[in-house]
Amino acid sequence: PPEGETSFTENALGKARALARAVTARAAGAEGVAAASGLPDYYIGDDSGLEVEALGWRPGVLSSRYAGEEATDADNNTKLLSQLEGQSSPRRARFVCVLAAVAPDMTETVVRGEWWGVIAGSSSGDGGFGYDPVFVPHGDEQTVAELSQEQKDRASHRALAGRALLDALRE
Repeated sequence: PPEGETSFTENALGKARALARAVTARAAGAEGVAAASGLPDYYIGDDSGLEVEALGWRPGVLSSRYAGEEATDADNNTKLLSQLEGQSSPRRARFVCVLAAVAPDMTETVVRGEWWGVIAGSSSGDGGFGYDPVFVPHGDEQTVAELSQEQKDRASHRALAGRALLDALRE
């Protein structure tokens, strides 16, 4: 389904619900009830983005299209940096990832991971995507685009949300 503009949670749940409905309906319609026993335990939806305190926690759910519907990552970073230029307030920011899991019985589990840091004064690094070249995690001096994949996998908002979801589903 198309992403709304309200919250990461609503977007992640919308994706997971749509996937659950589509797969279970297809299995029931095409192959009957016997196929239902081979369905996944959960259907996962994700929504992620960047929130910057000085910008009223924007770009938020509009992160991927902050500079427009056809904007590139570079366009989004340029807009973000230009809006923060001359800001006297802190450049505090967080990457957010919300994961939603929907079981075949439509039971829902939602978790959120946040990776705090600051927005750099300029873009740096060529690893990663999105806002990685302008986001410096707390405790680091490099942008995410300059970190190793191992460092990102250990500390990122997606890693935190993934671990939280596994823990929640094991309960």
